[in-house]
Amino acid sequence: MQAYQSAPCPYCGITWNQPGAQTCANCRNQLPPPPASYAPPGYAPGQQGQPYGQPGYPQQGYPQQPQYPGAPAGYPGQPGQPGEYPSYAPPGYGQPGYPQQPGYGQGYPGYAPAQAPVAAPGTTLRVFGQTLTLPVALPPQLLRYQRQIVAGAVALVVLLVLLLGVLPAIATSQISAANQTLTTTASHQAKVDAVFAQIISSPTSSTDPAALKTQIAKLATSFNDGLTLVQSDEAALNQVDQRLSLIKWGVPSKSPQITSERQRLAAALAGLQQADKAMTAAVNESKVIQPYLDALIDYAKMSAALAKHDLVGAGAPYPDAQQKIELAMSLSAAPGLAPQIAKQVGSFNDVLANTESLIQAIQAKDPAGIKKYTDATNVALKAMSSPQETLPADYESKTFGPMQKAYDAAMKAIKTAR
Repeated sequence: MQAYQSAPCPYCGITWNQPGAQTCANCRNQLPPPPASYAPPGYAPGQQGQPYGQPGYPQQGYPQQPQYPGAPAGYPGQPGQPGEYPSYAPPGYGQPGYPQQPGYGQGYPGYAPAQAPVAAPGTTLRVFGQTLTLPVALPPQLLRYQRQIVAGAVALVVLLVLLLGVLPAIATSQISAANQTLTTTASHQAKVDAVFAQIISSPTSSTDPAALKTQIAKLATSFNDGLTLVQSDEAALNQVDQRLSLIKWGVPSKSPQITSERQRLAAALAGLQQADKAMTAAVNESKVIQPYLDALIDYAKMSAALAKHDLVGAGAPYPDAQQKIELAMSLSAAPGLAPQIAKQVGSFNDVLANTESLIQAIQAKDPAGIKKYTDATNVALKAMSSPQETLPADYESKTFGPMQKAYDAAMKAIKTAR
């Protein structure tokens, strides 16, 4: 048993500090001050542990307990008797009859404040659960960032694999795809040239609007098919060109081949754009001509009925004719159309309106109105035949012929470079 048990140290928990000690004999930390003592009235401070009188004195007013006679003579442990048990002092303090241990005198020797151990350079890294031994020692500061280092190393390896292995293979594949697309585009030349021939030399010698309507309907279908084919080739070439442009910067070793291939694609696209322009104009023209011919057919019925003095029959086709010519007028400003087309359609609209007014004047027996609208109709018909509103006979060959030559040259370049 300890001779004295103090309050536990709040830091290390020992209970054998000397009374009144300000620092712990074990950990050398500052001990909290002792709790404030309370002395009852009439007692000096420090005597509250003996509130009922001094030791050895009987307390007044209380029956006294019999005194313990002590241990028999010769009983071990009695002071001054042989075989007495040595008393124990708190660790770190000298004990009677025992030499003082080195380093002890005032409790345990002091300890310097703990310092973080200096980590030795490391030579291992953990990668995917495996320990790798490095040929050089890494500073401990880097080892704390093993995960980031491994992630960066893996990213670098992936990048190198892409640059040295995957991307060159992809580039080769895309170059091959571009070649195949060019070959497919060139194989469509015969079909596109056939459509060009229809655009340049379309048979329009017939004076029968109904016959012309049938011819134009067939040509319109052919023009649409040709334009669809050309635009499909353009889209395919643009796609492979875009892929090559994206991959070029990641594969420096393939850059010359990619550049050369993109130049071939650009030349082919330039030729296709000329074909696209010509066929777009042909499609737009057919869209105007079809309702124009419908209105012309209705006008022929109006004129025939008027010649027979059938005023009711002459006025009946006008609402349909007016609807058709308005549609033609709305389409006459489409891209690729000559300005003469819009002017002629506008003049024909005047012919229809003046003819309807003439019929009404005849019904009303209005001589002045009859003369007015007859003259206006003749002026509009004359305008439709003027050079300002008619296309020259060689308009198609001069306009679309150079476009076909540009297209054919581009297709020939594709075939020559195979």
